Amino acid sequence: MTLKEDPTLFMAKEVKYEQVQKTRDASFHYEWSKESYQDEIALHFHPEAEVICILKGSGYRMMGDFSEPFTEGEVIFVPPNLPHCWIYTPESCDPYGNRECIFVQFAPSFVEEGMSFFDEWKYAAHKFGSFIQGIKIAGPTTATAIRILKQMQGCPGSEKLQLLFSLILSIVNSASLQPIGIPGNLSGDISKSMHRLQVILRYVVENYRKKISLTEIASLVHLSEASFSAFFKKETGRRFLSFVNEYRLEAVCSALKNDREKSISEIAWECGFTDIPYFNRYFKEVKQMSPGKWKKEYFSQHPGSSVG
Repeated sequence: MTLKEDPTLFMAKEVKYEQVQKTRDASFHYEWSKESYQDEIALHFHPEAEVICILKGSGYRMMGDFSEPFTEGEVIFVPPNLPHCWIYTPESCDPYGNRECIFVQFAPSFVEEGMSFFDEWKYAAHKFGSFIQGIKIAGPTTATAIRILKQMQGCPGSEKLQLLFSLILSIVNSASLQPIGIPGNLSGDISKSMHRLQVILRYVVENYRKKISLTEIASLVHLSEASFSAFFKKETGRRFLSFVNEYRLEAVCSALKNDREKSISEIAWECGFTDIPYFNRYFKEVKQMSPGKWKKEYFSQHPGSSVG
């Protein structure tokens, strides 16, 4: 069922609690996941900490009371009990609509108590316990974290455990950690504003290919058009139409990377730009080059791409 068919789909009074599954002989949960972007869990939380790497897909991330774009190759730390979700742009996924990520989830006690008898571990445990908001892993630590997460696939339990300790140490010792948003909302409750913003983002993801009616989307979150426009500007710092066009533009770029056959104009039309001359002007204004030049430069920098 889509959001349009049921506008209350993502409007529960409490964000969803996720029961993290672990095998009986493991102290943490590791998964290399590849599934449809449509099956991505809506806003949820769990008492476990999480480290996640996005291998395929991009879109908008919601974490606590904050939302922002995300891209492939990001590694994010999610502290315990912080509501979060990833909303993927379909064109950024593979040809079958699948997004791909690796994540590991573990209880805070795993870090705080698991190796507490080692004095060398005390600093790591203390710093880990100070993380109360989402964190983007940046700099050289990003590549290190991705390498470790990939190495964990298929490893025996003891080796996987050693790699997880290495992952945690690489994060807490990194000088390139970027906080996401502001601390807060460390419970299952979520603000009314965040509910509305989630509904809006989901609606854009499902409907950006067609003309989006301000009246229709405002009614989904029970606001007048004027109140909706004021709300969206306050929460995001942008006008809604500007946001939709930005989203469509990134959808075009993702599709250009993944479709060898279709023309730029055809892809632009499918992503909601019905005025192609306007699209060309807008693309050049934002990207500082024409769509054709952008595509050519992208593939010159990514010669190994399957699209060319």
